[in-house]
Amino acid sequence: MNERKIEFAIVALAIFVRIAAVFTLRSYEIPRSAYEHGEIASNLLTGRGFSIEFLGAFGPTSQQAPVYPLIVAAAYAIGGIGTPRSHLILELAQSGLGGVLAFAVIRLAREIAPERKAFALLAGLIVAVHPTLVYAVTHVQVAGLNAVLLASTLAAGYAAARTRRTRDAIGAGALLALLALADPILALSSVSLAWILVRSLPLKTSVRLLGIEMLVFAIGLAPWTIRNALVHGEFVAVKSTFGYAFWQGNCRLSEGTDKVVRRRTENAVQEAARAGFDLAEVNRSLWKARHIAGYLDDIALSREDKKELGKLSEPERSRVLFRRAVVDLKSEPWRYPRLCLRRLRYFFLFDETNPKSRSVIYRAGHLALTIAAVLGLMFAPRSLRRSLAPTFLAAALIALFHALTIVSARFHIPIEPLMAIWAAAPIGRERSNLI
Repeated sequence: MNERKIEFAIVALAIFVRIAAVFTLRSYEIPRSAYEHGEIASNLLTGRGFSIEFLGAFGPTSQQAPVYPLIVAAAYAIGGIGTPRSHLILELAQSGLGGVLAFAVIRLAREIAPERKAFALLAGLIVAVHPTLVYAVTHVQVAGLNAVLLASTLAAGYAAARTRRTRDAIGAGALLALLALADPILALSSVSLAWILVRSLPLKTSVRLLGIEMLVFAIGLAPWTIRNALVHGEFVAVKSTFGYAFWQGNCRLSEGTDKVVRRRTENAVQEAARAGFDLAEVNRSLWKARHIAGYLDDIALSREDKKELGKLSEPERSRVLFRRAVVDLKSEPWRYPRLCLRRLRYFFLFDETNPKSRSVIYRAGHLALTIAAVLGLMFAPRSLRRSLAPTFLAAALIALFHALTIVSARFHIPIEPLMAIWAAAPIGRERSNLI
């Protein structure tokens, strides 16, 4: 079969299975499923701007990066604020984005090893059907978009190194800016972009291209950063909440995540297990468990805490909570290393505080991809592993950040397309019999 036809079929398959998941699981009917993104989107459409109720005060916020709330607001503008119809519109749009993800992964694999034809197609096929990537589109969350942008950014970085063209470097810088405006943590992949250039090009050429990428990146961030300076009165590049996230992951009541471990959650998880093959009922039970679990803020911050925090600027609220977490950690010196190791385990295996990642369906898919990625790298040619090294670095930096601060199952989703590429690494030669 023609290679382009196979690629088109993979993209179509990715979209089809995601649409099927949307209508099977019916998450768009779940109330209170949009969280902060939905609240910001609602405020945007009702004339209150990019704002939210956060830590005791309502006002303009940088609690979330701007890209995804704007997308949610677009869905709300079409289907109504917070309605099942608008969430359905959003989930169907995200299903289409799943096809873009499959295409982006195929493109990235081709940039890494253009002579290995079947390698790229298999990587795209894995991404098309991998359960957690499919499941992600049924949520109002930015993780699926982040996966697309991370794969696309790295693909553009490899392309700039291959062609040495200014326009390709501009493209990589623009995608990096968009990635940071979706999730600034993923901008750590800029280190990988630099490595892609430096390792394969003369120093002068690599410095020129990297300078272009970083200049475009800075220009892309500038409007949002300027907006933040105007509303907060200080420099905030993208988000104001590092200290808040660190407190959630490390205060004395934390298990290393932002969630609370409650006995009542276990009952809802067991309901999901009893639902068997009724996937919609399993999904409803897991959502119920997630709502019962709640956030750490529910138990760790009193009304008086929120009242006092609400008197401060948003960035200062975050700094105060960071200092509280540091005091808690100093009182138990070995607790922080233990939390970091626990988060690393949660990141690469299962977040025990998240009811959804305790599902057998989730764990089977997650383990299958993890094992396939490890085996793929073990049996991949050494030359291909060298070519893949910048993707290892991107994944390692993202994992390290979350191990040191806070972790959640959704933070793992952006690196799963990279793992699909690793899993496909042993497959294909210069001309495969499959195509």
